[in-house]
Amino acid sequence: MKTIKRLSIIIFIALFLTSVHSFTSQAAGNCDYTLKTKCTTCHNLGRICRKLGKKNKSKWAKTIKRMVHHGAPLNKNEVKELATCLAEENASVKGVCK
Repeated sequence: MKTIKRLSIIIFIALFLTSVHSFTSQAAGNCDYTLKTKCTTCHNLGRICRKLGKKNKSKWAKTIKRMVHHGAPLNKNEVKELATCLAEENASVKGVCK
């Protein structure tokens, strides 16, 4: 009985960790899509890409929130995700900025 209980706990933890990893990987993968579909309605990618490495997450968030105020169609989660990706120079963002 104890063996089954331990095995169940191990399986639950493994599934939980897999789903968390999948979610964070998916969130990081959406940055390029968000840049291409929402940011480029007003800006060319060159303007955004030139700023990579020059702003931290807080400054990116401030910039993105200002764009939302001007009409950018981003929700709060997208603002947070995009600020993180741009500040960390996420691989998907670097791919867009080639």
